[in-house]
Amino acid sequence: MLRAMPRVSFVRARVHGLAGWSVVVAFVLIGVALMTTVWATRAAVEEASTALRGGQALTVEHAVRADLLQAGEVPTSAELQDLLDTHAAEGLRYIALYAGSRRPLVEAGEPRGSALEDGDRGPPLAPRGVRLIGDRLRVIARVSARPGRRPGPPLARGWRVVLEVEPVQANTLRGAARLSLGIGALATASLLAVAIVLVRRESRRQADQRERERERRLASLGEMSAVLAHELRNPLASLKGNAQLLAQLLPDGEKPRAKAERVVQEAVRLERLTADLLRFVRTSELQRVEVAPAAVVRGALPPSEDGAATAVELDDSAAPAAWTLDADRVSEVVRNLVDNALDAGGPVRVAVRVAQRRLRIDVSDRGPGVPSEERERIFEPFVTTKAQGTGLGLAVARRIAELHGGTLVALDNPGGGALFRLELPEA
Repeated sequence: MLRAMPRVSFVRARVHGLAGWSVVVAFVLIGVALMTTVWATRAAVEEASTALRGGQALTVEHAVRADLLQAGEVPTSAELQDLLDTHAAEGLRYIALYAGSRRPLVEAGEPRGSALEDGDRGPPLAPRGVRLIGDRLRVIARVSARPGRRPGPPLARGWRVVLEVEPVQANTLRGAARLSLGIGALATASLLAVAIVLVRRESRRQADQRERERERRLASLGEMSAVLAHELRNPLASLKGNAQLLAQLLPDGEKPRAKAERVVQEAVRLERLTADLLRFVRTSELQRVEVAPAAVVRGALPPSEDGAATAVELDDSAAPAAWTLDADRVSEVVRNLVDNALDAGGPVRVAVRVAQRRLRIDVSDRGPGVPSEERERIFEPFVTTKAQGTGLGLAVARRIAELHGGTLVALDNPGGGALFRLELPEA
């Protein structure tokens, strides 16, 4: 039953995680679908507006030419201006009448350059006869009529009328399309922003859930370890005492004495294990005082034997003069990290300094290093690579770091091997 409970919690967490991510995916898909629809609508509106502006130009051209043919004679500047004003609402902005020369015979409005020259250079549009000049549509049409009743020069065959039309309706349609595109883009951006917020919130929620699950697992493990250690201490003490007494009574060099001493050794090892278990579940308040970090680290290093140089190199040149921490607990962490580094392979280097307003203690070795997929697992209780280890040293070390509000992580040593980094904030 106890083995099934973590599996049930894992499945439940996976189900909740998939449900949360499905909402995020739904928002992203809605945003993509909305943007695709708006973009397709804009493309259709652009195509429709192109056809609309050509039709508008020809409509205005037919109306103006009909007015000129009805008059039957060359209009004056005032009459041409009246004609321009009459069709201004339809987009007419310029009108000129040419009689075989490059200069207009009569005109009204402001053209976009020279009518005849630029009219031939503008990009052609559909329908034929319509060209785009700047932001206007230009139409050049032939107009002629018989003399009318009014006195004045008649419209002769081969005369041309040049019109420039602002595509009002097409511009209105394009403006609506751009507005729709902007609203769609804003809505899509909003949906994507919501999706990003949900992604980050879901990631934080899952991280918090994993952390709570880890805390619950550690709490259960701690209670079990405390009970186990408490129940083992008295029997172990009795076993070790009787085994020591028996070993003293047996003669030296005999097999029974060697076996009794082996019992004593195993009892001592079990005592260390129970002490590690109790140290792991210890949750008392920290005794933080202002101390010299370099002195704490130096006191945790193994002493040299017979005056020989120690295998640990200490760099405390950048260490702060004082820092508020629990000296005994931090010394325990450093001692554990240095012992592991010595077992992995020297030389071992310890550096103490301040980085980003945090006390940083780096312990590096030249061993095989820690694979990236194992860098979190090694901090779990009872996980060890040593044949005789209990797997509680790094778990206790990280717990002490977290009690200080700090972190303990495993990294790659730039020179090869592993680097364990302890960072502690100021109290």
